[in-house]
Amino acid sequence: MPTASTGSALLAADGYHVHELPFVEISRRPLDLLRYFPMLLLNGWRLKRLARRKRAAVIHINDFYNLTGYVARWLSLGTIPVLTHVRFLPQVLPQLFARPWRWLAEHAAQQVLCVSEAVRGYFTPAHACIRTVYDPLPASGEKLPPHIVQSKNGQPVRLLYLSNYIRGKGQDFALEAFHLAYTRNPNLRLHFVGGDMGMVKNQEFRNELVGTAKMKGLSEVVQFEGFTANTEELIKAHDIVLNFSEAESFSLTCLDALYYGVPLIASACGGPAELFENEKSGLLVANRDVEAMAIAINRLAADGVLRAQFSQAGRQFVRQKFAPSNTYEVLGGLYHSLIFNVVD
Repeated sequence: MPTASTGSALLAADGYHVHELPFVEISRRPLDLLRYFPMLLLNGWRLKRLARRKRAAVIHINDFYNLTGYVARWLSLGTIPVLTHVRFLPQVLPQLFARPWRWLAEHAAQQVLCVSEAVRGYFTPAHACIRTVYDPLPASGEKLPPHIVQSKNGQPVRLLYLSNYIRGKGQDFALEAFHLAYTRNPNLRLHFVGGDMGMVKNQEFRNELVGTAKMKGLSEVVQFEGFTANTEELIKAHDIVLNFSEAESFSLTCLDALYYGVPLIASACGGPAELFENEKSGLLVANRDVEAMAIAINRLAADGVLRAQFSQAGRQFVRQKFAPSNTYEVLGGLYHSLIFNVVD
């Protein structure tokens, strides 16, 4: 983990042995650019020593852009195989960096795992080491009673937007679409929930959203809240989940909504399109199309029968396609093949 990462304590609490390295990411700051390559070499050497000390058989890189694992492999003279996990859409990154990272993944890693077919589409189609391994369903399972679809006439229809306040995550589209939908159905309510990760630019984005809601006269029907850990309770307290992100590699929020049986409306922005069947277990709308989003919101809000159909179909679909055993068995097989040099 990066030095002083807040995630280290969480992992340690779950029983993992956590080791920290002083990673330096590429940024516009001159000092970071000067430090990047020396620290990359130093961290690669540290990781190689750690792998040897712990007798690690495989290095599994969890970030597409983290090159430390490759350096550790080269310093080990190729004795430690590397597996690279790609968890976001490289298509939306600056291609000046993404293309070299892709080349390294395809030529320096023994396996490249993509969390969706949308991610996999960025890589060379015929490359043997590229494969899709979806993220599994929530490991904690379902703790609360199943979601019950409410369909009484005149009752408020509660919409949830669960995502950190980051530009590109689609809250601005959701607010515009809700404004259009609300003029046609005043029973709609919208609830934004997410963190700002302590970053000023995210705080500014949230403040802009709050200001827009106030300007449009929606302050009484649009609510903004911060981060929450109990996503199951939150999702099940709403009637419809929205996700209008501009680019998503997979979307655990969409997966959770479907798993908990809450109807979903999502934009065709990458991975979410693979999580359900449009018109059978959810509604897929064009990316950045506010009018289509509003139409979908009004349609689903007005049709309790359709929401009940989506609730049941979504639960069934994700439980089959994203069963945890599928992910773990595939990963186990890959680890076995890398450790024992088995040709797939």
